[in-house]
Amino acid sequence: MSESKNIFDETISSLKLYYWFSIAAVVPLFLLLISKILTIKVEGAEVSVTLERYAIVITILAIPAALKLFVEILKKTSPESDNATVIKRYKRASVIRLLIINAVTLMNIALYAISGNMNFFWFTIILFIIYYFCRPSYPELTGLTEKGEQKKPLRNEIQEINKANEADEENT
Repeated sequence: MSESKNIFDETISSLKLYYWFSIAAVVPLFLLLISKILTIKVEGAEVSVTLERYAIVITILAIPAALKLFVEILKKTSPESDNATVIKRYKRASVIRLLIINAVTLMNIALYAISGNMNFFWFTIILFIIYYFCRPSYPELTGLTEKGEQKKPLRNEIQEINKANEADEENT
């Protein structure tokens, strides 16, 4: 168990590093833009109403999609999977979730910088709140492996009961 604990610790610490790096990449950019220290001037580039609407729809769809995709990737892990497979799936799901949130956050920051539209400002704030729910967690990872370990004995018991029933049927 201590070996698997080390693997879990390494996995969570590497994912947390990626998590904090993701936040550190977008928060300073956003703060520089709202404090007007950094300005982006694009000649003749105006954000059309159509682009604004598509950006809003993309943001509204991407947030639950990223969170749901994380769950769906983890659901595909079979209960018989070993710890290495569960860890690999958890890493992949976490990275994909953060990449989606990062992309949408950067899109909203860029559109806010270009257009100054407060919709993009508020969506960026909402996305920063979403980062809180995307934080890698040790209990979540260990819970995924424990579920598989709990199901294995139950299946063994069911198989033993079925064998006993078959033996009883043969004897009668």
